[in-house]
Amino acid sequence: MMFRSSTAGTGPAPFYATPLGVWGVVALWGLAHILLRALNTPVLGTDDMFENVLVQTLEPGYMLRQPPLYEWLLWSAQQLFGPTIWAALFVKYTLISVAALFLFLIARKAIHDTRLAALCVFSYSLFYQFGWNLHEGVTHTVVLTAACAMSAFFFLKALETQRLGYYVLFGMAAGAGLLGKHSYPIFVLALILAAASDPAWRTRLRLSGLVLVPFAAALIYSPYAYWIFSEGLKLLASVSDTMGVSAETSHLMRAGEGLGKLAFGLVGFSVPLVPLLLLLFWPRYLGRKKPAIPAVSDAARLCGRTVLLMILLTALMIAVTGATYVKERHMHPLLLLLPVWLFADLERFGFEKQWRWLTAVVLAVVAVAFLARVPGLVAPDKTWCGGKCRHMKPYSDLKAPLADLGAADATLIADDGYTGGNLRVLFPDARLVTKAIPARTPPRQSCFFIWEEGDKEPDTSAMERFSQVAFWDAGEALEATYLTGAWPHLWKPPGWRTSWWGVAKLPPESPICR
Repeated sequence: MMFRSSTAGTGPAPFYATPLGVWGVVALWGLAHILLRALNTPVLGTDDMFENVLVQTLEPGYMLRQPPLYEWLLWSAQQLFGPTIWAALFVKYTLISVAALFLFLIARKAIHDTRLAALCVFSYSLFYQFGWNLHEGVTHTVVLTAACAMSAFFFLKALETQRLGYYVLFGMAAGAGLLGKHSYPIFVLALILAAASDPAWRTRLRLSGLVLVPFAAALIYSPYAYWIFSEGLKLLASVSDTMGVSAETSHLMRAGEGLGKLAFGLVGFSVPLVPLLLLLFWPRYLGRKKPAIPAVSDAARLCGRTVLLMILLTALMIAVTGATYVKERHMHPLLLLLPVWLFADLERFGFEKQWRWLTAVVLAVVAVAFLARVPGLVAPDKTWCGGKCRHMKPYSDLKAPLADLGAADATLIADDGYTGGNLRVLFPDARLVTKAIPARTPPRQSCFFIWEEGDKEPDTSAMERFSQVAFWDAGEALEATYLTGAWPHLWKPPGWRTSWWGVAKLPPESPICR
């Protein structure tokens, strides 16, 4: 990328700085990570394994703690890819490429130079939560990220054009956001308040358009709303438990803890992008350089105000509710538009060399983040991926012996989500049950309980261990045995590490099997 001191390009934008080009670059980046992960191991990792058990059937709702749009998308992808890592990765990176497209469309309105707008979007990979943590975790958050980007764009278009159609699209995007995470409404409120507080945008708000927004959102949200009311009004209690607002400590202590976590989360999420911008563009922040343009564009100012209001509204919500369940990985909607405002502000000061340096850093970080994942996939030991390395656990070695026992179309009861989700990869036609997720399909003729023992060979009989690890009031098993799997490694000999599982055959009439 080459940047001029002028803030506006004079010729046609290069392909990478067009909507199709930005989407294509991010989609290819996602495809590279899909192939790296799925071709090396079929094992489902954090979050994906839980979802794989959950979406055995298509339902209007699955749990009160999280809305179901991610599950609907995953179920749809599984009709093409099966209940495999391919389906989970396809959903994740498709949503991220969609989010990148809409963020670029927003950035083009806020930043004059389209190449700089493209670099802004690519620079999101310098957020740790996007550039690294995204690859092995994150499910509903990618839905929330895409919905927030879509919402911001359609709202901006509604303000610019004052057309009711864009308000309807804004409402539909809001409905998708509501189906992504329960925290989404704060983003919509921040957008509207940001426009209402800005004289340049306030006069462009259409009351008739804003009235349409909740109706459009309600239409999209209605299947889940029906499920909530049919299940009973348990949502508030569920969210209270999750957010940590029902603890026995004082409200003041909880609020203080929550606000502290919010501050740490914002700082942690900003790394390393924001510190890098401060380092590269220090003359702007120390007042050593005068701007060529006195102020950012109206669109950029709207993005900046939205970020500020998101932080303030979240802090207010924590202070009022005493919520303590606040993590760095929850900061996506709060800081989603921050790079757009930062880049628009820095563009006013010119700079050439610094933009080239930033481009080089983005390319380097993307390459390093990709290559850094390779050792943990080919050499899953403590040196390269820590002690657990769950994404390389040899679940595939269970397939043949479990199939011989008749597990392919049986009810399989797993002791945890990791085992349950990966058993469904092995046996797509089986009926999976875990302690947290009951089955919604009819019982089968055979029933097995499978539990993980760890890396050490058990020193007690499988029948005795079954009575110890069963999480229900279990009777006697018909039979029980142990199974083992050997971990792969590029250079260590076979058997360098093994994992053990127990399997107990249960009477099909047992209540847990029904």
